[in-house]
Amino acid sequence: MKKYLIAILLALSFGLPGQAKEVFKLNRNWDFFSDTEGSSDRAVKVNLPHTWNQDALSGKKDYFRGIGHYIKEIVLPKEWAAKEIYLRVNGANSIGSVLVNGTHVTEHRGGYTSFTVDITRYVRFGEANALWLIVNNAPQMDVLPTAGNLNSYGGLFRSVELIVADPVHVALTDYGSDGVYIDQHRVTDEVVEGEARIRIEGAAERPLRIQLDISAPGKETVTAHVQRLKLDPLDGNTARVPFTLHDPTLWQGEHNPFLYDFIIRIYEEDRLCDSVFVRTGFRTFRVDPDKGFMLNGHPYPLRGVYAYQDRAGAGNAITYYQMSEDVDLITEMGANAIRVMAYPHSSDFYDLCDRKGIIVWSDIPFVGPFYLTDRAYVRTSAFHDNARQQLIEMIRQQYNHPSIAMWGIFSDLTLRGDDPTPLIKELNFLSKQEDPSRLTVGASNQDGEINFVTDLICWDHIFGWREGTPDDIVVWMAQLRKSWRMLKSGISYGAGASIYHQQDSIVKPQYNSNWHPENWQTHLHEQYVKNTSDSAFFWGVFVNNMFDHGAAGYTWGEGNGIDDHGIVTFDRKYRKDAYYLYKANWNHTDPFVYVAERRWIERDNPVQNIKAYSNQPETELFVNGQSQGVRQGDHGIFRWDGIPLNDGMNIIEVRSGTVSDQTLINIVNSGSRELFDAN
Repeated sequence: MKKYLIAILLALSFGLPGQAKEVFKLNRNWDFFSDTEGSSDRAVKVNLPHTWNQDALSGKKDYFRGIGHYIKEIVLPKEWAAKEIYLRVNGANSIGSVLVNGTHVTEHRGGYTSFTVDITRYVRFGEANALWLIVNNAPQMDVLPTAGNLNSYGGLFRSVELIVADPVHVALTDYGSDGVYIDQHRVTDEVVEGEARIRIEGAAERPLRIQLDISAPGKETVTAHVQRLKLDPLDGNTARVPFTLHDPTLWQGEHNPFLYDFIIRIYEEDRLCDSVFVRTGFRTFRVDPDKGFMLNGHPYPLRGVYAYQDRAGAGNAITYYQMSEDVDLITEMGANAIRVMAYPHSSDFYDLCDRKGIIVWSDIPFVGPFYLTDRAYVRTSAFHDNARQQLIEMIRQQYNHPSIAMWGIFSDLTLRGDDPTPLIKELNFLSKQEDPSRLTVGASNQDGEINFVTDLICWDHIFGWREGTPDDIVVWMAQLRKSWRMLKSGISYGAGASIYHQQDSIVKPQYNSNWHPENWQTHLHEQYVKNTSDSAFFWGVFVNNMFDHGAAGYTWGEGNGIDDHGIVTFDRKYRKDAYYLYKANWNHTDPFVYVAERRWIERDNPVQNIKAYSNQPETELFVNGQSQGVRQGDHGIFRWDGIPLNDGMNIIEVRSGTVSDQTLINIVNSGSRELFDAN
């Protein structure tokens, strides 16, 4: 009786006025147990988002990859008997099965896209119903990704929702999308012409009235359209409602990420059957061979980062607050583009990018090998089917996000073994069928035909880390211009670093060693900034990575299962020095000064070189209150060489106008070091 009352109160509390569809989050009080427990008698209570792989977060290479069970009991009111009941699972990695009252309903293969299933005929109204979700993150050679160094966290790591719908409703099972697609056929400063494609279920050959209202947030309706029709099953039961907006405000990226609200209402005669809310913006994207990335017909250089969606203490089961914190760190640095690595992220993340004006490159997890034993591509029909499924799901679920400019088709694939090029061509063609308005892109680290399939290519480079020196990028750029100028090229690069590894000289470490000094990462990024930031030859420049991420098999660096290529630590507590290098070059609105190498406090040599980053034209160094001179910046870098310091603690301060920063350097000679160590 108590559960019945709870269900009724939910309906009264959360059903929006005039909205026929009701959505309830089912994120609390699931009974969870893994196959290793073997019985629900050993279940523990968990809330979503949830992952069972805390063992992966501790760097355990043989972290549990198997089956986990989530069980929850719900009571559906008898008043819902005339409704249709759906379950939406927003993330179950990597295979999710749904059982209702002990009966298997569906299986979904792919951990990073949503799926929605009709459970109407499996539930009992006015009675208790058992929801049983089985999640399996064991390695599968026909479910992407099959390679890479990313942790494959198991669990229901995003929300689960119960949807109560009228029999006539906007489609809920169209590859996990919301069933509405806002097509932008013509976008100019003067006019936007488009069409709302609406897939509708349960109304074939029945007369419907569709009302489309478009408004700016917080304002009255800008335009409204009403259309009467009967759906054609041969056209997928799709309604098409054209619209025109005069004198629109375009979505202008970080300068003005303006959004419009679409409200679509479906009526059968005068009865409201369903309504759907979509927020989107109007814009155009293209890449010009000479001018680079173009937003709404104007050059818009992309200053980007690669970003993984996991973090210390949570794995991939992160909250909206944590996503928002990540986006704030990215925009504070001045980046205006994100490659969401290396799989579709939560819809909430794309909403944040829409509102912040961040250009997004969204990937399917067709990821190349990180280890020699990896097989990134297996030429089987099941593998191909899964790749196509995940691509369609990504595109349809994210279709209305104005921030997304490009669909990522592949990442760092090799031609060793089965050749993935034919599948890449097929996926590229499929992407154009699904969404001709956006660009396609691949990330590559090798030569070959694979680079000539997608609209754009982004070169993942390792000069100065795995091989060569950072300056090798100059030679490579010259060769690229000479031989492959017809390619529309972007570039990414990075190096590992631990904030606990400090050294007194700029020496390249072995990438696979347990010594990843922070100043080498900074040095590498400085060289790339100088050589790439002023080049219109690249449509985008991407830092690889924004955040350290979990990689349980990664024994290098600190040896704790973390890929430390990020310029922010895994727990988001510390920005590495390279973060401020980019802030100095990319953030032109928030004045700041940052003294670099601040974690290298104890030093032997009383004569030191001091470095700072700032977005101001000149800065002044003070040591123990005494000026050491004013310097002009070179790509946001300020240096003072041969500065004498006192034995013991020294106060280092750099100022520019009203902004300043300071740190401490302790000059410790051998005698005082012995005394310090002894105490």
